[in-house]
Amino acid sequence: MNSKPRYRSVPLQRRWINDIIHFGKKSHVAGCTWRINIGPLAAARASSQPAIGWAAIWMKTLALVSRRRPELRTAYLPFPWARLYLHPDCVCSVVVERTWKGSPAVFFEQFARPDAKTLVELDAMLRSLKQVPVESVGSFRRLIRHARPPVLVRRLIWSIMLYWSGRLRTKYIGTYAINPFPTGGSITQTAMPISFLLYYGLVEPNGDTQVQVFFDHRVMDGIEVYRLIRDLEATMNRDIAAELGGGSASSEAPSFLPSVGG
Repeated sequence: MNSKPRYRSVPLQRRWINDIIHFGKKSHVAGCTWRINIGPLAAARASSQPAIGWAAIWMKTLALVSRRRPELRTAYLPFPWARLYLHPDCVCSVVVERTWKGSPAVFFEQFARPDAKTLVELDAMLRSLKQVPVESVGSFRRLIRHARPPVLVRRLIWSIMLYWSGRLRTKYIGTYAINPFPTGGSITQTAMPISFLLYYGLVEPNGDTQVQVFFDHRVMDGIEVYRLIRDLEATMNRDIAAELGGGSASSEAPSFLPSVGG
């Protein structure tokens, strides 16, 4: 073992994460944790073939909810003047870990309108991201390409994508993001440039599961997030369970969602 101290250049896969953190720290992020019960969905998933991954389920659930909750399609843009941008459709950003150049790297892929695709289609698309060559995925290539210039050039590129154009931001960043967290773990804080990020965990035998949400407080408030989570729970146990069971369900807002003042 060489005990001498040494320096080495920051690899590309750490550069784009550093850029994301740099801009994420400029957002006004709040976080919360809830336990929900998705027993009917878990039962439908267990009896369906082929088995659908949870990432596809969460992606489509949020997309269905975004039809009636515009905060999942809204972003705060500070330049050249402060404004909110509402995109007509949702775009889900999915976190994918791959080995690249011999080291683990975290990539992000964007899926436009997941609500227009079946769970089987979404699951197949997600699985392919773990199998195809890294350079064959457009969003992965873009991260690699944007990480090569000097830091000032990179920050300018990210500023244009995040702050100046709502359409560019949606295309390259998404309107919301999903990410699994390790078994038994939790995330205490995060730095993210996206308006809504959901971490999901394993489902317990009784159907309980923990979800963690981080959101841009400039876009939405905690009470809105609470109602959104209850909407997610109901949509999973109704619409998603029905699709897994081969049935159909209304996409109208659940009538039993609690109303909380504050």
